[in-house]
Amino acid sequence: MKKFKGMLAVVATIAITGMLAVGASADEFELKRINPETLNKHPAYSQVTTITGDMKLVFVAGQVDRAVDYIPGSNICRNTDWHGQFVGMMDNVEKALEASGASWADVVYVRYFTVSMEGMLTMFRDPKNPVPYYWKQGESPPSTLVEVVRLSEPCQLIEADVMAAIKGN
Repeated sequence: MKKFKGMLAVVATIAITGMLAVGASADEFELKRINPETLNKHPAYSQVTTITGDMKLVFVAGQVDRAVDYIPGSNICRNTDWHGQFVGMMDNVEKALEASGASWADVVYVRYFTVSMEGMLTMFRDPKNPVPYYWKQGESPPSTLVEVVRLSEPCQLIEADVMAAIKGN
């Protein structure tokens, strides 16, 4: 346990140092999305997000298409299809963001986990059943898509965790 506490202290020190380095004394912060000319400009995400100023960072745990009355180990998903699980997952992310005072506009990074890269990409490319877009065109945050062997329940197809930054202390 001492080793774990020590590691938390190191992480906290790094986080605090990082916050001071980005200007914790400023009255506000600036979020800037960058697509350098030296990297490809992808239509689904920005390559880099920078944050400077006085802010509160929000880290949302991995969210899936799970009901509020979920019982761990029950293997119950609200939806069994890719589109339904994506919308349900993003619905849960939005609820978590709102609980912290953040919105989609404040998201600075998204990480998706999927049990099938092909299933996920097919869902995104389906013109007959397009998934909702949560950011202004050209202002989506950097993101990463990772294929995994499985998620916490066998019925789950996709999970996302996000990081956001909002004005605050």
